[in-house]
Amino acid sequence: MRFNELAQSAENDEFNTWDIDDTRRPKLTLAHLNKMRGMKEVAKAEHMDMAVNWKKMYSAADPSE
Repeated sequence: MRFNELAQSAENDEFNTWDIDDTRRPKLTLAHLNKMRGMKEVAKAEHMDMAVNWKKMYSAADPSE
């Protein structure tokens, strides 16, 4: 086997591609894991904001008013 047969180029790299009929998923990379962690943190922050807004909207009215 020659070296140029082993050399990889980014354009021809189809190792992590996934077709609809494949039964196995591609490998998760650190970039995927970091992106998922960031998405989870954003979703958690949005949920906290919505919870604060819900408490304001559906809280009991002040009896002094």
